[in-house]
Amino acid sequence: MKREQTKKMVLLANFLAIAIVLNIIESMISIIPVPGAKIGFANIVTLIIIYIYGYKEAVTVTLLRVLLVAVLSGRLLGPTFYLGISGSVFSLIVMIVIHRFKLFGTVGVSVLGSFFHSVGQIIAGIFVIGSTAVLAYLPIMLLISIPAGVLTGMIAAQFISVWTATHNEKT
Repeated sequence: MKREQTKKMVLLANFLAIAIVLNIIESMISIIPVPGAKIGFANIVTLIIIYIYGYKEAVTVTLLRVLLVAVLSGRLLGPTFYLGISGSVFSLIVMIVIHRFKLFGTVGVSVLGSFFHSVGQIIAGIFVIGSTAVLAYLPIMLLISIPAGVLTGMIAAQFISVWTATHNEKT
Protein backbone atom coordinates (compact mmCIF):
# COMPACT_ATOMS: atom_id res chain seq x y z
CA MET A 1 0.00 0.00 0.00
CA LYS A 2 2.79 2.44 0.87
CA ARG A 3 4.39 1.89 -2.54
CA GLU A 4 1.13 2.82 -4.30
CA GLN A 5 0.83 6.00 -2.22
CA THR A 6 4.41 6.95 -3.05
CA LYS A 7 3.83 6.29 -6.75
CA LYS A 8 0.69 8.44 -6.69
CA MET A 9 2.49 11.27 -4.89
CA VAL A 10 5.37 11.19 -7.38
CA LEU A 11 2.99 11.22 -10.35
CA LEU A 12 0.99 14.10 -8.89
CA ALA A 13 4.23 16.02 -8.25
CA ASN A 14 5.19 15.46 -11.90
CA PHE A 15 1.76 16.65 -13.04
CA LEU A 16 2.18 19.74 -10.84
CA ALA A 17 5.59 20.45 -12.39
CA ILE A 18 4.18 20.05 -15.90
CA ALA A 19 1.28 22.40 -15.09
CA ILE A 20 3.68 25.01 -13.68
CA VAL A 21 5.89 24.86 -16.77
CA LEU A 22 2.88 25.07 -19.12
CA ASN A 23 1.52 28.04 -17.19
CA ILE A 24 4.84 29.93 -17.21
CA ILE A 25 5.55 29.26 -20.89
CA GLU A 26 2.04 30.24 -21.88
CA SER A 27 2.26 33.50 -19.92
CA MET A 28 5.23 34.46 -22.11
CA ILE A 29 3.20 34.04 -25.31
CA SER A 30 0.55 36.65 -26.06
CA ILE A 31 -1.83 35.30 -28.69
CA ILE A 32 -5.12 36.57 -27.24
CA PRO A 33 -6.05 40.27 -27.48
CA VAL A 34 -7.08 40.48 -23.81
CA PRO A 35 -4.41 41.46 -21.26
CA GLY A 36 -3.25 38.39 -19.33
CA ALA A 37 -5.60 35.99 -21.16
CA LYS A 38 -4.27 32.56 -22.11
CA ILE A 39 -5.57 29.40 -23.75
CA GLY A 40 -5.18 27.54 -20.45
CA PHE A 41 -2.90 24.64 -21.28
CA ALA A 42 -2.24 24.05 -17.57
CA ASN A 43 -5.94 23.17 -17.33
CA ILE A 44 -5.16 20.00 -19.30
CA VAL A 45 -3.41 18.75 -16.18
CA THR A 46 -6.39 19.66 -13.99
CA LEU A 47 -8.73 17.70 -16.27
CA ILE A 48 -6.43 14.70 -16.32
CA ILE A 49 -6.22 14.65 -12.53
CA ILE A 50 -10.00 14.99 -12.14
CA TYR A 51 -10.53 11.95 -14.36
CA ILE A 52 -7.61 9.80 -13.18
CA TYR A 53 -7.20 10.64 -9.48
CA GLY A 54 -10.17 12.60 -8.22
CA TYR A 55 -11.42 15.92 -6.97
CA LYS A 56 -9.28 16.39 -3.88
CA GLU A 57 -6.11 15.81 -5.89
CA ALA A 58 -7.26 18.15 -8.67
CA VAL A 59 -8.01 20.93 -6.20
CA THR A 60 -4.67 20.45 -4.43
CA VAL A 61 -2.57 20.41 -7.61
CA THR A 62 -4.43 23.34 -9.20
CA LEU A 63 -4.21 25.57 -6.13
CA LEU A 64 -0.54 24.67 -5.64
CA ARG A 65 0.11 25.50 -9.30
CA VAL A 66 -1.48 28.94 -9.01
CA LEU A 67 0.40 29.64 -5.78
CA LEU A 68 3.77 28.39 -7.02
CA VAL A 69 3.52 30.21 -10.36
CA ALA A 70 2.73 33.41 -8.45
CA VAL A 71 5.75 32.87 -6.20
CA LEU A 72 8.07 32.00 -9.11
CA SER A 73 6.91 34.98 -11.19
CA GLY A 74 7.04 37.43 -8.27
CA ARG A 75 3.31 38.10 -8.49
CA LEU A 76 2.14 36.57 -5.23
CA LEU A 77 -0.75 38.62 -3.82
CA GLY A 78 -0.68 40.89 -6.86
CA PRO A 79 -3.64 41.51 -9.18
CA THR A 80 -2.80 38.60 -11.51
CA PHE A 81 -2.62 36.23 -8.54
CA TYR A 82 -6.15 37.16 -7.48
CA LEU A 83 -7.43 36.85 -11.03
CA GLY A 84 -5.74 33.44 -11.42
CA ILE A 85 -6.95 32.03 -8.12
CA SER A 86 -10.51 33.28 -8.70
CA GLY A 87 -10.66 31.86 -12.19
CA SER A 88 -9.21 28.56 -11.02
CA VAL A 89 -11.64 28.21 -8.13
CA PHE A 90 -14.67 28.98 -10.31
CA SER A 91 -13.40 26.61 -12.98
CA LEU A 92 -12.67 23.80 -10.53
CA ILE A 93 -16.08 24.02 -8.89
CA VAL A 94 -17.87 23.85 -12.24
CA MET A 95 -15.69 21.06 -13.64
CA ILE A 96 -16.08 18.95 -10.51
CA VAL A 97 -19.86 19.37 -10.45
CA ILE A 98 -20.22 18.62 -14.17
CA HIS A 99 -17.92 15.61 -13.95
CA ARG A 100 -19.54 14.29 -10.79
CA PHE A 101 -23.01 14.30 -12.30
CA LYS A 102 -21.69 13.07 -15.68
CA LEU A 103 -23.47 15.86 -17.53
CA PHE A 104 -20.86 16.08 -20.32
CA GLY A 105 -17.72 14.35 -21.53
CA THR A 106 -14.18 15.63 -21.10
CA VAL A 107 -14.51 18.31 -23.79
CA GLY A 108 -17.78 19.60 -22.32
CA VAL A 109 -16.27 19.69 -18.83
CA SER A 110 -13.29 21.58 -20.24
CA VAL A 111 -15.39 24.13 -22.16
CA LEU A 112 -17.54 24.91 -19.13
CA GLY A 113 -14.44 25.08 -16.93
CA SER A 114 -12.84 27.50 -19.37
CA PHE A 115 -16.02 29.56 -19.57
CA PHE A 116 -16.31 29.87 -15.79
CA HIS A 117 -12.59 30.56 -15.42
CA SER A 118 -13.26 33.74 -17.41
CA VAL A 119 -16.27 34.58 -15.24
CA GLY A 120 -14.21 34.13 -12.08
CA GLN A 121 -11.45 36.35 -13.43
CA ILE A 122 -13.87 39.12 -14.34
CA ILE A 123 -15.52 38.99 -10.91
CA ALA A 124 -12.10 39.22 -9.26
CA GLY A 125 -11.13 42.00 -11.67
CA ILE A 126 -14.10 44.08 -10.58
CA PHE A 127 -12.91 43.86 -6.97
CA VAL A 128 -9.17 44.23 -7.68
CA ILE A 129 -9.57 47.20 -9.99
CA GLY A 130 -12.58 48.60 -8.19
CA SER A 131 -14.49 49.16 -11.40
CA THR A 132 -16.96 47.33 -13.59
CA ALA A 133 -15.01 48.49 -16.66
CA VAL A 134 -13.42 45.02 -16.85
CA LEU A 135 -16.84 43.69 -17.87
CA ALA A 136 -15.99 44.98 -21.36
CA TYR A 137 -13.51 42.09 -21.66
CA LEU A 138 -16.09 39.43 -20.77
CA PRO A 139 -17.64 38.90 -24.24
CA ILE A 140 -14.30 38.31 -25.95
CA MET A 141 -13.05 36.16 -23.06
CA LEU A 142 -16.17 34.00 -23.18
CA LEU A 143 -15.93 33.72 -26.96
CA ILE A 144 -12.28 32.63 -26.72
CA SER A 145 -13.04 30.25 -23.84
CA ILE A 146 -15.07 27.95 -26.09
CA PRO A 147 -12.36 26.96 -28.61
CA ALA A 148 -9.76 27.05 -25.83
CA GLY A 149 -11.88 24.64 -23.78
CA VAL A 150 -12.43 22.40 -26.79
CA LEU A 151 -8.69 22.26 -27.51
CA THR A 152 -7.61 21.58 -23.93
CA GLY A 153 -10.46 19.11 -23.49
CA MET A 154 -9.47 17.16 -26.60
CA ILE A 155 -5.84 16.98 -25.51
CA ALA A 156 -6.84 15.86 -22.00
CA ALA A 157 -9.32 13.29 -23.38
CA GLN A 158 -6.60 11.78 -25.58
CA PHE A 159 -4.20 11.54 -22.64
CA ILE A 160 -6.88 10.03 -20.39
CA SER A 161 -7.76 7.49 -23.07
CA VAL A 162 -4.14 6.39 -23.47
CA TRP A 163 -3.61 6.36 -19.69
CA THR A 164 -6.72 4.23 -19.13
CA ALA A 165 -5.82 1.78 -21.92
CA THR A 166 -2.25 1.46 -20.66
CA HIS A 167 -3.24 0.95 -17.03
CA ASN A 168 -6.05 -1.49 -17.84
CA GLU A 169 -3.57 -3.68 -19.73
CA LYS A 170 -1.39 -4.00 -16.61
CA THR A 171 -4.21 -5.24 -14.40
